[in-house]
Amino acid sequence: MAAILVCSRAGENLIEGQLKKLGIGNTQILAEKLSEQLQCPLYTLDPVEPYPESYRAMVEHAKKEKAANDFPRYQTVPSAFFKERILFVGFPNWWGTYPMIVASFLKDHHFDGKIIFPFCTHEGSGFGNSLEDFKKTCPEALIYPGLGIRGSRVNKADTAIQNWVSQHFITIEEGVDRYGKETNCRKRKSRDICAEICAIK
Repeated sequence: MAAILVCSRAGENLIEGQLKKLGIGNTQILAEKLSEQLQCPLYTLDPVEPYPESYRAMVEHAKKEKAANDFPRYQTVPSAFFKERILFVGFPNWWGTYPMIVASFLKDHHFDGKIIFPFCTHEGSGFGNSLEDFKKTCPEALIYPGLGIRGSRVNKADTAIQNWVSQHFITIEEGVDRYGKETNCRKRKSRDICAEICAIK
């Protein structure tokens, strides 16, 4: 029914203005919480060449990738991810949008008729331009409201995740499961979603 793909980075990160070494990246933690709530599979988007361990080196690395419009290589994502109609894609906000490895992944695949829920971690910048970039890169997909969580607060994000899932995913799940059967959609929001889903079938 749904699947999650996450781009995350462990190692040295900036948390509330201080450098801290993380054993698990913030976005990975958020993705695992989401996977637990949705009971759906979680896959990772990993670079072929590992990211720098140092936070400052990583910042410069990401800056150069973006400036050069460089699309890094990534390890193969299991085909099972692409079989699902509803996709959750998670990432940290780097330089105002998703990392270039996410841009590379989106560029390499077609998402016609898919429903995409973006989610991200940040330290105050929110989604930046990433939602608009999703719409430009995946014009045939339906990009639905995302969830942005401060990296320093991911361990306390359970309620925010639950509210997001309840507000958006549950009604869409109903619409997907009941393809075209608008009489079974209880909420007006669900009826609208049914119509959109039928339009791109």
